[in-house]
Amino acid sequence: MAANQHDTLALRLADILRLLHQGEQLDRYQLAERFGVSERTIYRDLNRLGEVVNPLANGRYELAPHYRSKLSPVDLHAFAQVSGAQRLFPHREQRSWLELLKPGKTNFLVRDGHFETATPDTCTFRLLDQAMAQRLRCQMSYTDKSRQVEPYRLVHNKGIWYLAATEDGRLKSFVLSRIQHLQVLKDTFVMCSERQAQIDNDDDIWFGQEKFQVTVQVAASNAHYFLRRNVLPQQELVEHQSDGQLIVRCQVSHANQLLPIIRYWIPHLRIVDPPWLQQQLRDELTRYVL
Repeated sequence: MAANQHDTLALRLADILRLLHQGEQLDRYQLAERFGVSERTIYRDLNRLGEVVNPLANGRYELAPHYRSKLSPVDLHAFAQVSGAQRLFPHREQRSWLELLKPGKTNFLVRDGHFETATPDTCTFRLLDQAMAQRLRCQMSYTDKSRQVEPYRLVHNKGIWYLAATEDGRLKSFVLSRIQHLQVLKDTFVMCSERQAQIDNDDDIWFGQEKFQVTVQVAASNAHYFLRRNVLPQQELVEHQSDGQLIVRCQVSHANQLLPIIRYWIPHLRIVDPPWLQQQLRDELTRYVL
């Protein structure tokens, strides 16, 4: 067999193995069309793979059970969605998540310092997971106050774990590391789908308060930071001005949700509306420099 034929066969077998490791069930005729060869050639290819391939009753082929990873690509994809890792890579990236986990064989390195120094308490994590799965109320101490809550979701936001829960009918967020004396009660509750949707759709953890709109002007020199990602809560581009400046709008539940961000970007950001929030910022800065 000529060298180029060997290369073509090797590439074809490698691609078939990749598809099998991704959990796909392969059809000989579809593979023949994919590679531009005959169905008989694909049949011989599959035979070359021997016990690695498991023929199915429907005429398709899958990876033999003893060659499968303990974690399937579907499992890894689900974890990527939950952890947010899926957003790191291009939407149409076809690379298997299994490939990204091969030690020393990946070209990717993700660094992010936004994590708490201490990992979450295992017991607290487990108890809350149990309570949420069984829809059970919880008793806990938080900011030196005894509270009874209905736990909805554990949310990792900007490096910190929070518990999204209702207290006295209001949706709130509680810093996980500050929860003490947690007990799972026997009382059940019914989760509200609207509250679940609010937790899922909000890009911050300021639950339970009415939101108000803030308009911000961004200097041209820093506009690209605000165009490539949302810096402000529920950020929306209103106008990209001819001089390069941006007018953006955001939704916040409390002044302290926004002002620390604005202070970080001074002098490149200015609050346009509401005027009282810009005045509050000026007053804070004046007190600081005096």
